[in-house]
Amino acid sequence: MTGGYRHEKTLFTALYDYLTVNGPVNAWEYRKQKLFRTWFAYLELFLWSYFRSHADINIVTARSGIAAMLRNLFNNKQVWIVLHNYDETDGKSALLRWYYARMFSMLRKARHKRFKVITVAPFWVRFFKDHVAIENTYLFPNLFDPSVYEDFKQSHKNPWIHLGQYSSKNDRNISLLANTLGQEGYYCYFSTLHEAEAMEHNGHYEILFFPEFADYLNHMSHSCCTLALTRINEGWNRIAHESILVGTPVIGYDKGGLGDLLKESNSISVKNINEALTCIRESLWVIPDSSFIKKYDIRNASAWLEPICKA
Repeated sequence: MTGGYRHEKTLFTALYDYLTVNGPVNAWEYRKQKLFRTWFAYLELFLWSYFRSHADINIVTARSGIAAMLRNLFNNKQVWIVLHNYDETDGKSALLRWYYARMFSMLRKARHKRFKVITVAPFWVRFFKDHVAIENTYLFPNLFDPSVYEDFKQSHKNPWIHLGQYSSKNDRNISLLANTLGQEGYYCYFSTLHEAEAMEHNGHYEILFFPEFADYLNHMSHSCCTLALTRINEGWNRIAHESILVGTPVIGYDKGGLGDLLKESNSISVKNINEALTCIRESLWVIPDSSFIKKYDIRNASAWLEPICKA
């Protein structure tokens, strides 16, 4: 399960639970697992999204946003567009950049609060309100059940470095860092959600696919730290949050919502690979106190949701 889908699923479930307090609620989940790169593919997605956006509250991803808004222009139904982040330098295609520009324009022109942007971190609330000028932007953060992670905490740490999730979003110099750390006796590995990406040690690092979620948590809990060195402005960072939940400290870049996570959890922010290397060599990390974990406990979902529903 990707971090984005996990967040959307949590929002969907929390809203269902919130509304059912007042009586029965009908809810449907539609998910289309496919890459959309061409005009024809986007037309297919537009039609698919348009005809499914018929609920009183429609929670949709960005690429379904325009279709959902058009479907509900002349009624009283709501559209909640989940935007985890928006980085203008992350290599979006010209088609996708055009699409986002049209969607943002529609959101700015909306004079009511039926069309909302839901995002995952304070950084992105400020970004969409101040930079993109979308007033109806609200925060629903990534929430976790700490009890799921509690049993994996380890006081003993191995000289293992979790490089984070294997992705093109990572700093391109991270393999150089892994090479240096390997020469100094550390074992470095990425984790991946895709079995086809997994590979054995190539001299610098391994890419590990964990068939069981517990195996992934166990491996990370035995690591001395997790890195979140992404070259784009992150939405949040599920891997970093889960690392904290199992008691493994995080070193990362203060970029986007990841910066919020690092500050709030008292984790280590660095500016480049060399600073990360120094922190690892000198063990300059800390285990955050429980306040961060309590704040993002899934049992607080209704408290985060209430301002959105009442807006």
